[in-house]
Amino acid sequence: MEHAVDLAELRRRVRGRVVALGDTEYESLRRELVWNRLVPERRPAAVVRVASADDVVEVVRFARQTGVRVSVRSGGHSWVAAPQREGALLLDLAALRGIEIDPEARRARVQPGAIGRELSRLLAEHGLAFPTGHCSSVALGGYLLAGGFGWNTGAWGPACMSVRAVDVVTAAGELIRADETRNAEFLWAARGGGPEFFGVVTRFEIELQSLPRAIAGTAQVYPLACLREVAHWLPQVSAAVPPEVEVTLLAGVSPAAPADGPVAVVTAAAFCDQPAAVERALRPLAESPLLRRASRIEAVRPTSLEALYDGMDARFPPGHRYLADTFWSNDPPAEVLGGLGPLLARAPSPRSMVLCVAPPPPPADAPSPPAAAFSMVGGLLTVPYAIWDDAAGDGVNRAWHDEVVAALDSSAIGHYLGEADIVAHPQRLERSFAAANWRQLQALRRQYDPHGLFL
Repeated sequence: MEHAVDLAELRRRVRGRVVALGDTEYESLRRELVWNRLVPERRPAAVVRVASADDVVEVVRFARQTGVRVSVRSGGHSWVAAPQREGALLLDLAALRGIEIDPEARRARVQPGAIGRELSRLLAEHGLAFPTGHCSSVALGGYLLAGGFGWNTGAWGPACMSVRAVDVVTAAGELIRADETRNAEFLWAARGGGPEFFGVVTRFEIELQSLPRAIAGTAQVYPLACLREVAHWLPQVSAAVPPEVEVTLLAGVSPAAPADGPVAVVTAAAFCDQPAAVERALRPLAESPLLRRASRIEAVRPTSLEALYDGMDARFPPGHRYLADTFWSNDPPAEVLGGLGPLLARAPSPRSMVLCVAPPPPPADAPSPPAAAFSMVGGLLTVPYAIWDDAAGDGVNRAWHDEVVAALDSSAIGHYLGEADIVAHPQRLERSFAAANWRQLQALRRQYDPHGLFL
């Protein structure tokens, strides 16, 4: 905090736990709040682990009265630990994990600390689903505010587009409800506004989907030397499959065959209603012109959302050190990715990789998406990851990741806010929005948080 503040008053006003810089448990808690083991040296002046929405109101009112600025955390999956701001009051919402499902209305009311896998499990009991984050432990708060590129995005859209209402604590310390008819500007900003959102969401109301009854996956593994050709094919196959098929290109070491070294792997997950539809949905992959060059082809096999979570969690294990960044590009994928082969071949860690998707345009008969701050998309999304487990490797892994980032940045038109490096590169924040949406978001921040209470 920029000046000394008496936290005893705050401790009297909240049911949750207040841990201040200097307390015995502070440093272990500060590190616990970051899923990434590459924990920054930024130190909030205090952490408030709230127990209820009422606690959030009290924290915001206390901050207004004392001149303290507030940062907000839901689940800690922000790999850059964006909520950990020097001298701030860190508002930890992880204990707010309530989930209420209305199967008849196909709606759910979820709190920001609720975890994707838990939501999916409860929804499945009612034959329902939601495009949760790919990693099972991602909390919904930060994920939805960042836009929400999750499972089956082609058919269900970014998760933030399914948000129908939010309960928000404003910078004035008032708890309001925002939907299409009341306080609509807060709902607009909550759909993808990320750290620029000018309030604290304590509950989201989301629209649900039918749970696909036939989920299946397949994969094709190619030598790394084929990366350019595979990248050239990626948008073609992504456009040829129906929206309910999610196609991903991964360049790195395959967990199924680590001895092979870096490879280019095309994976596809189909979210269909009938088993008979799976073969039709995945047929464009079976007709790949590159099949003769594949080193391994995994047959189409039934799977489940639980299994998909497990597979993704194996790719991103806890207890490791992470660097990442995101790049939207409209350049041909072969040009964007074709030169990465030598860099991938000498990655210091075998866990490091580059993930790519070429999202097809929405179907012609798709309904118009709701108004949202979320607005930056392109023809190709590329996300490079450096993943290692020993602090001794920080320097060499960071240098490698910087090289990959530099190679991708030249063709970027913007970034996906969910994993963009907005700390080392603050300009990434503005470039995660269309220009008009950024201007509107900033105008709303000035109107509803004129004193910059929220960091």
